[in-house]
Order: sequence, then C-alpha cells, then structure tokens
Amino acid sequence: MLDFDGTTANTTPSIICCAEKVALTEGYTIDRELLARNTGFTTEEAFRFLTGSDDEELIERLSQKYRDTYISEGLDMITLFDGVLETMKNLHAKGIKLAIATNNVTPIIEYAAKRLGMAEYLFTTVCLNDVENGKPAPDIALEAMRRAGCTAEESIVVGDSTFDMGMGRNAGCRCCGVTYGSHNSQTLFDGGADWVINDFRELEKIVLG
Repeated sequence: MLDFDGTTANTTPSIICCAEKVALTEGYTIDRELLARNTGFTTEEAFRFLTGSDDEELIERLSQKYRDTYISEGLDMITLFDGVLETMKNLHAKGIKLAIATNNVTPIIEYAAKRLGMAEYLFTTVCLNDVENGKPAPDIALEAMRRAGCTAEESIVVGDSTFDMGMGRNAGCRCCGVTYGSHNSQTLFDGGADWVINDFRELEKIVLG
C-alpha cells in the first residue's frame, strides 16, 4: 500500500501553490515550511491546522476551493520521485499487488495516476472518500486489503509520515517509511516504521527479500 503525496509523487509544490492561493481568498497566509512538514493531513484537517480556526463553514469553503483549484491548476505540476515508476513496474511483474492508499481524493488520484504512468501497475486506489475515517485510522489500509484479498501479515504500508505509519500499525501491517517526504528517519521509526529508506528503489529488496 503506497501513499501518494510525498511518497510516490512530489506534490509539495502544487499543494503549497494551491493552498496559498485559496487561503488568500479568505485573508489567510500559509506557512510554507509548516505545510510541507504536514502533508499527511486531510484537506479539512490541514486548513484547521494552518488557519487555527474552528469555523467549520470556513474550513469546508476553503477545502472545496482548494480541491477545485488543485484539479484545475495543480495536477499538472506533479512529478514522480526518482525510481518510483521502475520499482512499481518491477514489483508488478513479480505479481505484487500495488495499491495507492491515500488521504487524497479519487478524482485527483485517478487523473494523476494515469498522467504519471502509474495506473497500469496499480491493483486499486483507496482514497479518503472511500472510507469513514482517514489516516492514521486503519480504514484505508483495511479497505485496500479487503479488495486485494490479503491479510495484514502479507501487507506493507509505505509512506513518508507518521500518519502512514499510524494507519499501518492500526491495521496490523508492517510499515516502511521514506525519508524524502514530510518526516525524517527518527520520526518515522518513532511512529512505527519497521524499515526506513532513502530511495524508493530500496523498496524492491524489502518486498521481494
């Protein structure tokens, strides 16, 4: 189960660009560094965190504006991290079922997966809108395993944040953190990672042994 933002795809520039633009429409400015370190939030949680507001109408308005802006302006800014596509291709060829498991939403993930060439290697995508609770709750991982017909013992969650590690642990899975996204090596180990890698290509050895 592969996280999307910050793990397979470098979405930070597009996230920051769109969040800044949307926040300004409501008179808020965004702390870029803070946002970059916390991309695992759901959109609503991110705007609550970044604005410090508990006005749910404001948060919902910002979230919807953000999703609309991201689809119209941010998607084509996304790139894959080095080694992601070749590793996915190699694992797929070995019969490994790959899923995107993300707090992002289906329209964004489906478009991005096709544009970036990932879609043909994916067994499924499980997004926030597919479940009741987002990461770090186990719902997304549990749904991915249900679709794949596999157990937690047969699964690995891969992500760049403690949100991902928490989801994996809560679902009973082993977890692999990547260091080039939101959280550093020690934070990922503290969050429950069994392995931490600096390059996505290292995942192949972990999965295949």
